[in-house]
Amino acid sequence: MSFISDVDEQRPWHGAAIHRVFNEDLGLTISDSLWPQGGTPLTSALFLGPGRLNRRNSGAGSEPTFALLLRQWHRGNIDHFHGWSEDGVLQLQNQIDPPLALSAVRTSQELPKVPVAISGQEAQSVRFYFSAEPPADLTIALHDTQGKSMSFNSGSIGRGKTVLVKVGKLGWIVEAIVPSANSGSTPLAINPMLIDRVDFIAPSCAGGCPVSLTRVERDHFSRQIVLDQIPWLKRWNIRPQITTSHGGNTLISGFGIEGAALDIPRTPGTFFTDPATVVHREAMADRIDTYAYYSDLLRELSVRAVWSYFPARGTDQYSFVVSDSTASDLTNLTTTYNGLYDVRRTSIFNFDPSSVQAFADSMRLTAPEMSEEDRRSLYCAPTCDISQGDALPVLLSDSLYLINKGQKVRHFWYTHFGSGGSDFEASQEEPLTPKTLKWIRKLANQVYNFDGSVSLDRRPWSPPANTWFGYQIMQAGIKPNLKVGAGGSSVEITPWEDPVTHVTVPDLKAGTRDLHGLTLYVSDPEQASVDVGGKSVDTFTRNPPDETGKPSITIVGDNAPTPIIGKVALHDRGDVEIRSGKFVDATPANDFVSLEADAAGQSEIVFEPWNLDLWNTSHLHFAIRKRLSTAGSSAASSDAALKIEMLMEDGGVVTALESAQPPADHEGSSVWVVPPLTVPDQWRTHTLDVARLAWPKPLANQQDWRRPPLPLGRVREVRISLANAAPGEAIDIRDLRALRPSGNGEAPDGGKLIAGRVTRDGSAPLALVPVQLTSSSGEVVDTTTDVDGYYFFYHRRREEQLTIRALGSSGLSCFPQQGRKIEVVKNEAELDIAINECRH
Repeated sequence: MSFISDVDEQRPWHGAAIHRVFNEDLGLTISDSLWPQGGTPLTSALFLGPGRLNRRNSGAGSEPTFALLLRQWHRGNIDHFHGWSEDGVLQLQNQIDPPLALSAVRTSQELPKVPVAISGQEAQSVRFYFSAEPPADLTIALHDTQGKSMSFNSGSIGRGKTVLVKVGKLGWIVEAIVPSANSGSTPLAINPMLIDRVDFIAPSCAGGCPVSLTRVERDHFSRQIVLDQIPWLKRWNIRPQITTSHGGNTLISGFGIEGAALDIPRTPGTFFTDPATVVHREAMADRIDTYAYYSDLLRELSVRAVWSYFPARGTDQYSFVVSDSTASDLTNLTTTYNGLYDVRRTSIFNFDPSSVQAFADSMRLTAPEMSEEDRRSLYCAPTCDISQGDALPVLLSDSLYLINKGQKVRHFWYTHFGSGGSDFEASQEEPLTPKTLKWIRKLANQVYNFDGSVSLDRRPWSPPANTWFGYQIMQAGIKPNLKVGAGGSSVEITPWEDPVTHVTVPDLKAGTRDLHGLTLYVSDPEQASVDVGGKSVDTFTRNPPDETGKPSITIVGDNAPTPIIGKVALHDRGDVEIRSGKFVDATPANDFVSLEADAAGQSEIVFEPWNLDLWNTSHLHFAIRKRLSTAGSSAASSDAALKIEMLMEDGGVVTALESAQPPADHEGSSVWVVPPLTVPDQWRTHTLDVARLAWPKPLANQQDWRRPPLPLGRVREVRISLANAAPGEAIDIRDLRALRPSGNGEAPDGGKLIAGRVTRDGSAPLALVPVQLTSSSGEVVDTTTDVDGYYFFYHRRREEQLTIRALGSSGLSCFPQQGRKIEVVKNEAELDIAINECRH
């Protein structure tokens, strides 16, 4: 049960607030979408156009929109595109009839004036269609009604030809991209919508050229724009597996089969009465002979599946839920476009919203046994379309209704989290309607069984969108590439080439990302081993027998870990207090920490990280090894018990405890119990599912409801203790990591983004501050912060250790709040440095 969203009308601050509730307050790993490019105020888009980062205030603190979205992406709250462009700018098209022949050194073409409402739109693309290839010495000069002019020389025109991969029936196309007056989100140097004359200057045409101008177009999307913006996305490692097709004013950046289109009537009083406004709208993302072809660039970026606006088959657009859930089965993958799968989204037949009773009556189609009271309670408003954010409770109720009836559902819900439909006014404190909050809490309880009322067969898996679709691709090809050894517990997986996308699955650069959720029956989970492409994998859970009576293991994605204990010494990341016994920190020679028991058989440390945040945690992973005392001990096994506690900023405690049985009382703490490791000198790994935590008793008063402790948010303390050990006995701990599902693509070189913000006080940005990176190999890289205080280092190698410093004018060096050294294990976009809290 997953969600694939449209980001229409969702403001950046609203998206962040929604996912604070979904992902942080409730622990769900629900993901959202964004646009790479937008235009209207407060759009959830990274760019306003080519060469223009969206530096408009996000509404969430002092962060500009592009940076807030980048951080949300690498937290896992956003992981797919809703098309490329917000598509808020209308397209103007002037047919030149008769065609204008380039018959002199300078040939001019006048364009008619456009309506005032259209002229205010910030388009940047001006395209010229020619009957033949234009001359190599061509210069194009644009003039607008405000007296501004701009010229595009042969170099710019050469770049403009990249807008067309294959010349089609409309001839040669040259595109001029109008830049902003200077870098950033400032006004354009000239407004393309106000152009009233174009000069074509070519000395080689003094005696005439066999080429004519046939059309002029103005809008805000093209292949050339994607080519301008995609290098940023690659450097930032924003690499989705899914993109959906947005509606918008032109549809040109969406996917659709050739020949399918939407025609808008030229209704009096609308924009479309002007003859230059395009009313025939087609999706061109996969049309190679058009200026909007870019599906090859999406595949290069990691996109593996698309949702069509105009599908080849209606069944490849929506799967409708009815009371028999088999109608919403999503297991049959199809393909329409080269190298891409089709995405089918789950929807519900639209209900009658005219009144509460009409809505309740029409809802019997999908939930015939739901009570009248419950159906009526789901109504939101006469204008509340079933796909809008205020109608989210209806989608949730349908899934939970079918699950609780014993149905097996595969729902990939189509929705808009941030749009309305009712008269509810969202705020940062209350981003969801009370009804939506009620039902999303119900989903969280169904996933985690917080209140102890949900049986195991009614517990849904609710992964992020990228992860869910990647799981479907993996499932389609895994069987012939899977081998279970003779003992029934050793698993070998051989990577294969996917027949549609032609990429290797699983991608070994991404660890176990592509295998996340794969469950395999084994004879003995405690003895299980997994080999993927010749490499041993240890991030898998060990599962008790299910309804078949068979035990199993489930592979967990490890490509976006957050180290709690890693290769960097704890002393370089926070304060360490040794309360009993001895402690040895990690070193370059030993990538683990050690606790040694004192004479009473105990050892305890408290680690207070300077800054350690956990996002979307689904599992905790660690490895331990016990070493017996060398001081004359005759014991052959260990009775020592390890305990790891994480005290979270919200006051919750999450505990992993070695014990033969669950503790009788763990009030205030959520607990994992792992079997004691008794055999010395052997490493043992544990991968613990957050959904299997034993929760403390829930609050009786539902008005004061809060979810039990989860490994989410800021970690205040990590307490590690050893009890019941022999004096001198030691335990080694390595790779204590919080894991989260992530379908984000990998760079070809496997490199990671390292970025952060330098501020005066955590809020006020500091521009042009020198920032220096020194790697464990001795490499030194220098950069400076931008106008918003952000610094970026690209293509950093996984597992290298970095020292990052902001260099003050007085010689003061300040490290990121996360520590004096950073271990590169994932993309990091929040390595912030606050000068007023400088760590030297």
